[in-house]
Amino acid sequence: MSICMICNEPLIMKDRIRPNIGTFECGHHFHLSCILTYSKLKMTTDCFKCFPSKVRNLPNFGEDRLIAMESLIDARSKMKKTENNNTWFNFNTTLQSMVNLGTALTTIKLKGYLPEDFIEKGISWKSLNKIYTVDSLLDFGFRWHHMIVMGFKPKDFKSLNWHHLSAVLDLKAADMMQTSMNIRDLASLNLEAYQLNELGFTWQDFVNMGGNATNMKLLTNDFQDFKTYFEPSQEQLFEAGFTEEKKQLYKNVAPKKTRKLKINGMVF
Repeated sequence: MSICMICNEPLIMKDRIRPNIGTFECGHHFHLSCILTYSKLKMTTDCFKCFPSKVRNLPNFGEDRLIAMESLIDARSKMKKTENNNTWFNFNTTLQSMVNLGTALTTIKLKGYLPEDFIEKGISWKSLNKIYTVDSLLDFGFRWHHMIVMGFKPKDFKSLNWHHLSAVLDLKAADMMQTSMNIRDLASLNLEAYQLNELGFTWQDFVNMGGNATNMKLLTNDFQDFKTYFEPSQEQLFEAGFTEEKKQLYKNVAPKKTRKLKINGMVF
């Protein structure tokens, strides 16, 4: 008796009568209900047995976006397979080989590739960022929902500037915390208190990221910044360890160096 390898329950097959049975070209059988659920969950049309490592696990961006991304990836994948079957020496024209060779993104775009193709091929954001500039990747069309799927890590924020964060990607605190960043990761970005406020960070966010009276000095040396932009209550301050003694330490720290911005020859 055959067994469905997904649920480990018997497959009812008698001659040509096969109710609720799905069969792949490779010959493997599964319960139709099992393989449909599996395919939707893992966003793949590959056989559960033959290609267990090729499934895609995407974060929850909402049902509509997941369905749209899944459909586009599958459609692009089928199109590329058709192109490769009609192309000689196609090894030299694969997306991964072009990336490894440092082929200009404008050239890759002219060949019809989209960010979803990089996701489908399992190309990480880290590997792309080693070869291409952030500006060129954003000009190509990569956006936050692509980047997070491609394994964007807290340390990768260091390659982004304020314009990337606020204007191009339109990131908010909730987006950035998807990467499981901690208070030191956030501090390493050297953002001003007003910028953190514009991104939507709250006092509770800082605490949830491991912030306390000691390490929150990394965000700002001026205790007044916290009161002005994040308005913590006395209870919240106490819970984070901000005793009167700790508050005095902020007043004795050298002023934080600010970065200068040069636009059209003028320094701000």
